[in-house]
Amino acid sequence: MDRIIGISDRSNAALHALALADCNGGSIAAAAAAQRLGLSPSYMAKILQSLAGKGLITSTRGIGGGFSLKRPATQMACLEVLEALDGPLPANYCLFSKPVCVTKTCAFHALCVEANRLLVDTLQKSTIADIAAAFSCGN
Repeated sequence: MDRIIGISDRSNAALHALALADCNGGSIAAAAAAQRLGLSPSYMAKILQSLAGKGLITSTRGIGGGFSLKRPATQMACLEVLEALDGPLPANYCLFSKPVCVTKTCAFHALCVEANRLLVDTLQKSTIADIAAAFSCGN
């Protein structure tokens, strides 16, 4: 299924870390996000630094530092985060690694095009705040 959706583990971790930041008043330390998500602190720090480099969050060094959302989570689309880290979502219109249809028309093609359209639309409408709402922020 991951080939159909095309969301990397890195982007998945980023979405969850940003949601945790929203739960935490808009900021979070990489180590805290890593612990909550069961990831390596250095891996999480690299992900958050990448997002800071793309201008989605800010980084503050030192004691009490961490990463802060630049905009309210309600204004950060999930698609924006995914594309910042991984580029445009791949348009997978064939489930085989090499297309096998011998004609230009595949019976499954139209379904894949529609599924991709729905995915992009959903990710544009979904925000970091939507993901944060699913967290139990007090745990």
